[in-house]
Amino acid sequence: MAEPRQNINIELAEGNKERLELLRHWNGMTQKELVGRIINWFCDQDRVVQQIILGQIPQEIAQDVAQLMLERIAAGDGPVNPYERRMVEEQQREQLVAEVPSRRFVNA
Repeated sequence: MAEPRQNINIELAEGNKERLELLRHWNGMTQKELVGRIINWFCDQDRVVQQIILGQIPQEIAQDVAQLMLERIAAGDGPVNPYERRMVEEQQREQLVAEVPSRRFVNA
């Protein structure tokens, strides 16, 4: 039995409809399938990554936060499953807040 689905309407910025169509065509997917996969991917990211993507990290520290996240991903320091991720998110955010100011002064 198929999972129940929800339909949503979205607004795209100028030119993004054409870009989405091109991506859809290159990958042989429907619009719904492509957008659904993107949304599923976004929802699976940890909270800090979501905040970076949504532009909720102050511009002054965004580059430092992104660098720290990349270092953690490369080191394999992320949680291994969604349940563990929820428990670790708050600790990661607190660590990032503590690490970013000191990193900014070192790089200055």
